[in-house]
Amino acid sequence: MAFGFGFNKQKVLSAAEKFVQQGKLQNAIVEYDKVLKNDAKDLTVNNTIGDLYARLGDAAKAIECFKKVGDAYAAQGFTVKGIAMYKKISKLQPSVDSSLKLAELYTQQGLFNDARAQYLQVAEDFMKNGDLEQAVRLFQKVLEMDPENVPMRVKLAEVYLRLGKKKEAWEIFSAVAESLRSRGSLAAVEDILKRMLVLDPGNSYVLLLRGKSALESGDPKSAIANLEKASDLDSHPEGLRDLLKAYLQVGNLTKAAPISEKLLTVHNDPDGLFLLAEGCTRLGQYREAL
Repeated sequence: MAFGFGFNKQKVLSAAEKFVQQGKLQNAIVEYDKVLKNDAKDLTVNNTIGDLYARLGDAAKAIECFKKVGDAYAAQGFTVKGIAMYKKISKLQPSVDSSLKLAELYTQQGLFNDARAQYLQVAEDFMKNGDLEQAVRLFQKVLEMDPENVPMRVKLAEVYLRLGKKKEAWEIFSAVAESLRSRGSLAAVEDILKRMLVLDPGNSYVLLLRGKSALESGDPKSAIANLEKASDLDSHPEGLRDLLKAYLQVGNLTKAAPISEKLLTVHNDPDGLFLLAEGCTRLGQYREAL
């Protein structure tokens, strides 16, 4: 950039550096400001002035300089340099704006763990201040980066509950329960299902899923207790099959037989009869099996 007539940038920079060495920081800032009057886009000088203001304890002016530099770097695609500037800002004076900007830059750079940490920090602050809608927005951003993050999904559901949005919370809990069950995390599934029953006691979906989980974890008695509470069990062939298996595991053929017949006559499902025959065979009742 062309400088004003007679302006010697190198001479001014040398004078500023001497003032810094002498500890005369305010004088150095005056010299550096002369450079900016002739070249406002000199990011190195802007950054240096910010450092000097920070040393003088003037956080507001330091942040003003760092923000100008950080935004310029980010706009030019120098994301790493932009991150460095906003880290300086956060160290000087943590704020929602600087944390969110850092999260945005971390995301652009592919540093998702760092971005998530920033979003969560701000979300926690929003929750402490009672701004739950803003917290939800940030939790959703985190889940965009890590959709299978179960603790975060549960946390979002809990915030929805605090907002009175039971439907949204229910949908998240339901998806989490299915995801955990597919991974074989049955104890974690049970915890989620208990929360869902608090929301909607007697819900058939939850009772059927609890029954299935109990059966898969080797607790047929608990499976029976849950499945039989489902008011519309007869309309769920999979639930009937689980109940049949549970009764066979405890050796109750009297209860098992009608269920296998119901599967066949109501749902046109012969699997129940095969399960019953296998159960009879295991119990040594071969005539019944035939």
